[in-house]
Formats: sequence, C-alpha cells, structure tokens
Amino acid sequence: MLQPRAWKLRFVNSPPPMIFTFSRIEAEDGSPIAIELLDAATNARVTSELRLEIVALNADIAEESFTTTEEFNRNILRPRQGKPPLLVGDLTVTLKDGVGVVNGDVTFTENSRWTRCRMFRLGAKVTQQGGVAEAISRAFVCRDRPGGECEYDMTKHGVKESSSPGGGNQQQKQRRQLQIRGHRPSPLSVNKDSHVIKKPPTLTPREPVVVSPKVVHTTMSDFRSVVHRLTGANNSVSELQFSASSPSTDYEVIVIYRRGDITNDAFVKVVQRLTGIPNSASLPLNSYVEIEKGSSKYLQDTELSTSAIGEYDVVIRYMRGCISKGDFISHLRAALCRRGVSVRQDIDEVYTVPECRVLIIFLTSTYVPSNLVNIVEQQSKKPRVVYPIFYGISPSDLITNSEYYESFSLQDEPKRWQAALEKITQMHGYILTTDKSESDFIDEIVNDALEVLRSNYKKNIIGMDTQIKEILSLLCIESQDVRRIGIWGAVGIGKTAVSEEIFHRISVQYETCVFLKDLHKEVELKGYDAVREELLSKLLEVEPDVVRTSNIKTSFLRNRLQRKRVLVVLDDVKDFRDVETFVGTLIYFGPRSRIIITSRNRHVFVLCKTDHVYEVKPLEFPNSLHLLNPGIFQSGLSPELYKTLSLELVKFSNGNPQVLQFLSRSSREWKSLSQEIQKSSAIYIPGIFERSCCGLDENEKSIFLDIACFFRKMDKDDVAMLLDGCGFSAHIGFKNLVDKSLLTISHNTVDMLWFLQATGREIVRQESIDRPGDRSRLWNAEDIRDVFLDNTGTSAIEGLFLDMSQLKFDASPNVFDKMCNLRLLKFYFSELIENHGVSLPQGLEYLPTKLRLLHWEYYPISSLPQCFDPKNLIELNMPNSCVKKLWKDKKSLENLKKMRLSYSYQLTKLPRLTSAQNLELLDLEGCKSLVSISHSICYLKKLVSLNLKDCSNLESVPSTSDLESLEVLNLSGCSKLENFPEISPNVKELYLGGTVIQEIPSSIKNLVLLEKLDLENSRRLVILPTSICKLKHLETLNLSGCSSLENFPDLSRNMKCLKYLDLSRTAIRELPSSISYLTALEEVRFVGCKSLVRLPDNAWSLRFKVEFRQIDTEKFSKLWNRFGWLKKVHIS
Repeated sequence: MLQPRAWKLRFVNSPPPMIFTFSRIEAEDGSPIAIELLDAATNARVTSELRLEIVALNADIAEESFTTTEEFNRNILRPRQGKPPLLVGDLTVTLKDGVGVVNGDVTFTENSRWTRCRMFRLGAKVTQQGGVAEAISRAFVCRDRPGGECEYDMTKHGVKESSSPGGGNQQQKQRRQLQIRGHRPSPLSVNKDSHVIKKPPTLTPREPVVVSPKVVHTTMSDFRSVVHRLTGANNSVSELQFSASSPSTDYEVIVIYRRGDITNDAFVKVVQRLTGIPNSASLPLNSYVEIEKGSSKYLQDTELSTSAIGEYDVVIRYMRGCISKGDFISHLRAALCRRGVSVRQDIDEVYTVPECRVLIIFLTSTYVPSNLVNIVEQQSKKPRVVYPIFYGISPSDLITNSEYYESFSLQDEPKRWQAALEKITQMHGYILTTDKSESDFIDEIVNDALEVLRSNYKKNIIGMDTQIKEILSLLCIESQDVRRIGIWGAVGIGKTAVSEEIFHRISVQYETCVFLKDLHKEVELKGYDAVREELLSKLLEVEPDVVRTSNIKTSFLRNRLQRKRVLVVLDDVKDFRDVETFVGTLIYFGPRSRIIITSRNRHVFVLCKTDHVYEVKPLEFPNSLHLLNPGIFQSGLSPELYKTLSLELVKFSNGNPQVLQFLSRSSREWKSLSQEIQKSSAIYIPGIFERSCCGLDENEKSIFLDIACFFRKMDKDDVAMLLDGCGFSAHIGFKNLVDKSLLTISHNTVDMLWFLQATGREIVRQESIDRPGDRSRLWNAEDIRDVFLDNTGTSAIEGLFLDMSQLKFDASPNVFDKMCNLRLLKFYFSELIENHGVSLPQGLEYLPTKLRLLHWEYYPISSLPQCFDPKNLIELNMPNSCVKKLWKDKKSLENLKKMRLSYSYQLTKLPRLTSAQNLELLDLEGCKSLVSISHSICYLKKLVSLNLKDCSNLESVPSTSDLESLEVLNLSGCSKLENFPEISPNVKELYLGGTVIQEIPSSIKNLVLLEKLDLENSRRLVILPTSICKLKHLETLNLSGCSSLENFPDLSRNMKCLKYLDLSRTAIRELPSSISYLTALEEVRFVGCKSLVRLPDNAWSLRFKVEFRQIDTEKFSKLWNRFGWLKKVHIS
C-alpha cells in the first residue's frame, strides 16, 4: 500500500499556453516561474531548503493523475542519442524558505518528435531527499521560433549544430543579416493623450524592404493588455499568440500569429495599427515586435500603462461617408478635448466594443454598428454610458424598419437585434434636428459626458484624500481671482497622482482644460518652442501649425485668453527654463482660472510667482503598511517576521508610494532587502533612480553623491568645510538640494531620506558594476578590500570610507599609487574589535596630494609618507595612532583647518604649524608622551579650540594671549602644570581641572567673555581671587574636588549670569551673604562638604535647586526648616 507523502511541491505559476523554442520560459505575466514546498495535509508553506531538478514532461499526464514517483519518471522526456536535449539551461532550483525560482535561461530546443500533440508540461522533483511529491505545471504548446534561427549555443551540451541540406543555413544567415541592418527604431510610446505611434526609420533604398521590429519599453503583461485594448483581440492563444526570444538578446521578440479565420487584410490592419508600420510596407503573415528587457516602470513613470492606454474617456463611433456634416464630429471632438477629455474616433467598422467611459454612436439611415448587440448586452456588465445620436433618422423608424438589422441575421438572431435596437432607442440620446443650433447640441453632449465622467471618476489614491482637500481649499474654486498653486515634494511622493485627481475632479467647471504631463521630459524630447506651441494651440483652440507659423502678438493673446476660464496643470517642471517661454502667458487668463504646477524644485514656484506652495506629505504609517503588499516571494514569512520586516521597509520608504510599490513588486525576499537596507547598501529603485539626479548641475550632483555615500547625519558646518575645500559651493548646493527635496537640514545636521541614500549609492555603483576600482566613491568594506588586495584602484576614485570593524588584511605600501584623484579618505571603526583593521607591514610610500580629508583611526606606523604633500589637506584626524612624528621638515599647511591626534600615546613632537594660518581646531588630548608644545601655535590667529587634556607630561603651555579667535582652552589633566598660563581674553570656556595650580591670579578678570570656568579636582588650589566677581558673563563655576579651598570670595552684583555653582568636596565652611546677588542661580551642589557649618540668612531670597549629600543632618536641623521652600533638595 502506498504511503502518503508528507510534503509536496507546487508550481506557483506556469508558462503561458504557448511558448517558442529558444525563448525564455517564464510565467504568462513575464515573471519567473516559481515553485514552493507545501505541507501535503494543510497546504501551508514549509520553510525548508531543498535542491530541485526541472524536467520536461509529456502533457498526457494530468496534474492530478500521478500518485507515485515512478509514474512521474515515466513521463519525463529524456534526451535521445545524437539529438540535443529538449530542455536546456540551468535546470537546478534551490528552495530558500520554501520557495525558489527557475532561472531565465531555461529554454526548449525543439518541439517535434517528442509528443503526439506537441504539448508539454514542466516538472519539478527533489534531487536527494525522498518523501516529497513532485510538481507539474499546466500544459502548454511549444512552437518553432519565428525565422527558424537557432541562437542557443548547443556545443556546451555536447551536441554539434547540424546544417540542413539545400543551403538552409545560408538562407537563415542572410535573413539574420537583413534583420539586424539599418537603424534601431525609436521606442513605441503611447500615452493617455495621444495614440500616435512613431514610425520606424525608412530603410535605405539599397536594402530589401524588411519590416523593422518595434521597440516597446514595457513588460510582457502590459504589452498583452495593450494589444487587447488596441485591437480587441483577447490574450488567449486562439486570437493572438505571443512568445519571448532567446535570453541572449537584449530584446524579447513578441510574435503575433494570424488566426486561420482572420483574413490577411484584417491582420495587416491590426499589425499596422499596433506597430505604426506604413501601409506601403509589405507584412509577413506573422509579424513581431520587440520588447526591451528589464523595462519595468511604476506610478506616473509608466510609458506603456494599461490604465493610461486602455481607457479613453470618450469614444465617438461612426462610419465615414455616413455623416454629411463632417465638421460636427470634429467640433464635438474639439469641444471635449478643450475640457480635458481624452477622445478617440472610431471611423472604420471595428467589431470589438471599445474600452471607454462614454461611447457616442452615430446612427444613420445607412449605418448601424455591426456589434450593436454586444454593445447593448455589455452595458450592464461594464461602467460605460452609451449615448446614441440619431442623425437623419428618428428612433421609431430605427425600430420599425427591419432593413437596419436584416443584414446581420447571419451572425445573430433577429430577435437579439430587435431587442438591441429597442434598448438603444430607450437610452438617453440626441436627435439632431434643424430647430436647434449645432453648438447647442455640442454643448449639451459635452456637459452630459462631463457629468458622467465626474460621477464615475473614483480613483483610489491611498492616504491622499486629506491632502487633496487641503489643496482644493487653497485653490478656492469660487474665488474670482486667478490663482497659481505649486505642489512640491520628493520624487515618487505622488505629486502627479494628486494633480491628476484634482484635475479630474474640477475640470468640468472650466471652459478650457490643459494637462501637460511630464513637462520636463516633453521639453527634452520636443524642445521649448514645441511645448509652448502645444500649450498655446490648446488654449487658443487652433492647430499647432497655426501657432508655429504665426507671429502672435501679446495683445491678441491677452484678448483671447482673458475671456476664458482656464484650468492648466504643468506637471513635473524640473527647472524654470521648462516654462520660461510661456509662463508670461499665464497672467492673461480670465477670472476664476487656476494654474497648478508640480515640481520637486521649490525655486520653480518662486520664479513662477505662485500664490501658495503645498508640500505633499509622506503616507502615514497605516497607509504605508496597506500599500506594502507582499508578493508571492514573501508568502512564507511567519507573522512575527512579516511584522518586523514590514516595519523596517516602511521606515526605509518614509511613506513614499513609489518606493512602497517597488518593495511590494520586488521578486527579492524581504529578508534579503532588509539586510541590504540595514547595511546602507546601494539599491536600484525604478523611477527613483532615473529621476533623482535629473535637473542637477555638476556641483549639486557631486554634493548629493558625497552626502549619500559619506556624510549622511553629519554636522552641516563640518561637511560644508570639506566640500568647499573640494571646490564645491556647499551652502549654495545645500540650499538647492533642499529646494529639490533631496536633502534635509535640521538642528544643523545634514540628512537625506533613507531610500535616497540607497539610490545615490546605486548611481555610484552603476558607474562600474563589475570593477569597484573604476567607481568615484567606495564605502563597501568588501569592495575596498578587493581593490586593495588586487591593486585595482584607479584615478576614478575620489572618496574612500572604510569601516575596519569586520575585516583584517595587510595593504601594500603602494596601495594608493593609482588613486591620484583621491580627495576623501577615512579609515574608522564603527565597533572596536581587537586584531581587526588594515596593517601596513611594509610601511606606506604614497598618499595623494589632492587629499582634503585624511582620517585614519589607529594608524599603524610611526609617520606619514615623507613624500606626502598636505597642501590641500583640510582635516587631519588620526586618533589612537602609532605616530611618533607626523613628518620631517616643514610642510605647507595653508588649507588645514582641523588637526586631531588625540590619544596618540607615542607622539613626542608636534610639527611646526606656522604655515597653518587657517587652523581652527587642535586636539592633542591624551598625548601622554608630549612634553612641550611648539611656540608656533602662538601665531594661529584663527585657532578656536585648543585641547591639551590629559597631556600628563606637559609642564608648560605657550602664551595664547594673542590668539584673538580662541574660545575653548582645555588643560584638564595636565598634572604637571603648576602655573596659570597666559590666556587670550576672548576665551569663553576654560578647563584647568586636575592641575597643580595653587592660585588663580587676579588677572582672570581680563577674561571678560568667560562663560565657563572648570577647576574640578585642582587639589592644591588654595585661593580664589575676588576679581572673579568681575566675570559678568560667567554661567558655570565648577570647584568640586578643590579640597584645599576653604574660603569662597565675596560676590558682586556683576555676576548676574551665574546659573550653576558646584562646591562639592571642598573645605569651604560658609558662604558669604553676597550670594544673594546671584539672582540667576539655578543649582548649587554641596555634595561631601563636611566642613560647611553655615549658610547666610539672606539666602532665602533666592529660588534655586540645592543638593546636599554626605552631610550631618543633625547639625543642620534648623537649616532644613529654613530651606523648605527650595525647588529641589537632595539629602543623604
């Protein structure tokens, strides 16, 4: 008895009903074939990793018929001796978390001699483990690839390519040569406003007439839908059949086969309409187009979208020659177009029912649509309104006179036609009579159509309803003035979607409506003048040729436009130059006109003089989760893991709809994406990638990429200092990038959205995908290690930031020789791990002269290369280094602004800094081997901060009295420093804690700007001069740990700024009564003041926080009662 198997395999999707030889095997929608592992009892996915083998099966086996592995194996179509294998490519699939995909290079080599019906199935079985039921796909037909060429390399399968007799190979070669000759045709571009399909370039007379393939930038599924909507043919094999080409080509060849019962003339019409091939060109009975691989677009970036192409707002159907007044239809169409309605005219007889929201049918004495029955019967199934126009005939005549439908009785029963005619006459329609003007008829039809469109327009924009209402309130539709509104936001945030929604909602209220979508792209394709002509032609209701050939005067434009109530949407304006040629025209519009401009460049709105600018905000968290729909590759996630990953992805997207849709549609596992996101890896996001740097000049682009790769979440001033030193105008660039929604600056920190950082890094990665050494910026530790070990660095590298936490290797002394343009170099530890980092066992011979930043933590050798010229260096950071001396001799340091050598314990001597006249910060904290400081620091007029903390062997400090810019001086921990140094009068913060200074001189009163004086743990300090009272800006005085200090000086009324006073662990016995002068005092600390016996009686006048610890409370029992009103008291 057969034992049931616990697990089973299942094809998530299957190949289409028809495939072609030497074409990639993929699902009907163009996605990879996916296989999952299920529990046989519950059908729940099993998260196990198995290796599978893909095989070709005889289609005679039904999906549910086989029960044993033996029966499955019997139906496998195995290779025959001397013949190529039927199925070739990578036939191994590895399941990860219970799901896997078939690689794109799997293909059939032939379709004959294998099965009687020439139909096949795919099968999947485990390669090792038993107990797993095999999977089989749906059946499909395999046909020869058009043209008969075999481009697949059979030699790698051990089969020689055979040549057919009679010179067949020569004919195939000639045909292949003919097909690749000539120019590459321009892309097929179809949008909502126009179905004009560009024609391919004309072939040269010397070549035979060969139909060039059409290049379509779209996916297979979208193309199928377009074919259906443009031709009426279904996606089934019985009407139009499709296939894909060999994986070795850059395009997928889509073959359209003519069905046997379709005439050749009808087929030619379909293909010509679809591809734009001229009537004069001869067509084969089977035609084809090419689809560019990897083309997949999202949201408003879709060039070939079923929603944009498939549905027109209005279709007008009539028969040429049946309407005596041809102008009526053209006037009707123009009136609809003026109101922003997309219109198509069906002139010739077409059997299919068009996809539209309003269908206008002209019924005459000689014309009734042959598919009227279909139109009427589908009326209840689709949201379409049919308006019949009775032209030269009355509704009653149409019903009573049978001649109108007898001609169709061979196709349908007369009763159905009779019912259809009766129903069409009962619909709301129009009878054209002479007692009503043509313009009145047109106005009535247009208004009725607009009402239908307005009521039926229910586009679901997730999470945008509130923002749309806010924009509508800014537009003030009923206000009499002319208003311009700007819609601003980051790339992909939904500006176009919001403006389209508003346009559809309010366009019915305007005489003329114009929506110029993707304006910047149109300008790039057509030029400024052509876009201006297009706008003016729509506003003036004339053909573009009239605008082009006429010298239109300003007075004429003003007179024509000031009478019109106009709605204009200018979508995706990248730069003011996009609209500069016609923006002046916008001021001529009549009362209650509205202009909406969408842009991610805020400066555009300033130049266009908009009245209000609305920033489109990201989706809120619940809406983001709603939009983040997991695909088939995420279906095996546990609820807990799904929740964790979805939260991470929503955070990464920052509520950007386009990014969320990318994450939802991605075939990659969320766990893999999440790992890349956490590592700040480069990620390709379609649409975001192409447009993020669009419209940026070189200065802005360089700044954007530097921040994305190196400087995110860093101090704005520090970043600006380095970028300015690299020749970029940082502050101008920052402002422009903020205006263009690519950068944020908050709390003086430069930042950008997470997905923009990933996009910026992807832009750099695309510079050289396979050779990191040819990229401009490197940040990935593995890439940098490979470049160093393989010595593949080049002059292309401008920046290199290496996190040494997770790797360890030895670098060559000439590792930087080829990186002559390196300007930013940073070696750092995000996490300090012992025995990790970059070692230089043979030293370092060269560093590039163009370096602006040299940051190397734990630098492993005793000095920098002697040949290194630091003349361009702006920042030198080498904390915890092994340097003893930076370099010999004098170096040019005129651009140096920051030098940090903290905790370089072996540093014995500081180089002469006379030439470093722009130095602002010198940090030598913890350099315990440093005995003296060069007097050259006395000449550093721009020095702001000098940190000598814990330089425990330093006995003296050169005078800083002439350093007029010095604000911070830190000598804490200089345990051998006995004398109070000469200090610049401009110092604001002075740290002398842990020194052996015994007395603060009265000259301290000269530090008139001093705000903080820290003498913590100066145990030998005995005297604090009364002149300290003259420090009227002093806010903090820290005397904690000054155990020899017994007296606190009398204070004066000048110390009105003192807020914090710490007398902890001092020998002070009492405070003077003048403490009451400290009216700004907020906190006093007496921790461990064991000698304190009295506080002045007038201290009650103050309101400050006081802290007592380690004090005998009995001794001060009266004191506690007196100070019961204090803000906060700690007693222990």
